Amino acid sequence: MHYICRMRSLLLLVATVSALHAGESTLKVKPGEVAPRFMLPKLDDDRQRLALSQFVDSAKCSRQKSCKPVVMAFWSTSCVPCRKELPRLQAWADQRPDVVFWPILVDATTESTKGLQWLESVGVASKGLQDPYQAVGARYGVCEHSLCNVPALVAIGSDGRVKVAHQGYAETSPLEQELNKALPQGK
Repeated sequence: MHYICRMRSLLLLVATVSALHAGESTLKVKPGEVAPRFMLPKLDDDRQRLALSQFVDSAKCSRQKSCKPVVMAFWSTSCVPCRKELPRLQAWADQRPDVVFWPILVDATTESTKGLQWLESVGVASKGLQDPYQAVGARYGVCEHSLCNVPALVAIGSDGRVKVAHQGYAETSPLEQELNKALPQGK
């Protein structure tokens, strides 16, 4: 009887993983669309919150030059590809002071201190944000029914429009070139 229960559990796990991988390109946001607005707590201090509109807002950017593109990398501590993608994004962001880089933790069970330690262990200096209820992940199509398909990357231009949106990670992808093309410096 225990064998049957274990097999059912294993089959459920395989079905869940298969469903997640089948929907690798199911982000709700598409390039050219206005990015959904949000406000999230900082990973290093949950009393402080950052809003997307602080950095990208088409009306504000037309009047002043304080807006910057935002690159959001959705991740969790159990995500093996995230261990490779996030340091690569951090290295790219270090070369682009004109861009805000936000690693967004969507793992609801991870405490912020463990999330910070995880980022530090992979060499990511950006503290990022925490999406403890996966609400932003759901709005962007990264999370559904408490399951998140990470890594997921969304780049938003200073005009508030999505420039890049994709899920998954491949070491051989031209990630930096794609971001540089979508977010040219000085614009």
